[in-house]
Amino acid sequence: MERLYIYRCEDSVEGIFTAIYDAWASVHRHEENRIEVCGENGGELYLFAEYIDVEPDAEKSDKVQRSIRLRISEEAYELVMKAVLAGNPEKGEMIYRFLIYAYQEGAKACRSYGNPFVLQLFEAVRGYDNEAHHLKGFLRFDEQENGWLLAKYAPKNNVMGDLMAHFSDRLNCECFMIFDERRRIVGVHESGKVWFIYRLSEEESQRLSGTAVTEDTYAALWKIFHRKIAIKERENPGLQRNNLPLRFRPYMTEFRNV
Repeated sequence: MERLYIYRCEDSVEGIFTAIYDAWASVHRHEENRIEVCGENGGELYLFAEYIDVEPDAEKSDKVQRSIRLRISEEAYELVMKAVLAGNPEKGEMIYRFLIYAYQEGAKACRSYGNPFVLQLFEAVRGYDNEAHHLKGFLRFDEQENGWLLAKYAPKNNVMGDLMAHFSDRLNCECFMIFDERRRIVGVHESGKVWFIYRLSEEESQRLSGTAVTEDTYAALWKIFHRKIAIKERENPGLQRNNLPLRFRPYMTEFRNV
């Protein structure tokens, strides 16, 4: 029976790319290696497998990223970077298999949709892009007592970078934060300054999650508008759920306490 070597890494850019580097540099065949991103529930356990815990290494991560850009293409690099941030629990293995194929085929690998690993990567990236696109329209900010704007959400994919770039451009004169409750990270933008992303401790996350929402006149008007604009005879709950997934609604002003 073929022995498996499973490289377990944290769910981060450095973690995943370090695991790929170590697997590639090992003396084992690609068929014997597997990349497993550690999640909240743990991964599948295999008999006769050796588990190797990988510590993130910035130098190894940078080498893999440079290699993708130079030996495959910029398009492949952009796809892989989005796949790293996707919510697919199998993304470590998926990216590893894609890179094995792409290093052989070159830039054309990105359009080889008949290959199962390429297709899987594209599906993960499409899910990332769709969620980022939705949240640019569905994210809602509430003004806090200190004047800062705060938006909370719990996305499937780690789209914080896309959202911060989007809203810092449109709300450049505002002080705002976007809080990802699932990953305990917060994007911070101070008026006129460069935005950054900060990882919260469990205590900080709980404190920010418990931040009370202050209903103001604009929030009340927005709820009234949402109710009045609907035409009862033309209600289509199925279509509404397709266009606005239920998981977004608890964080949206117009659905709050409705």
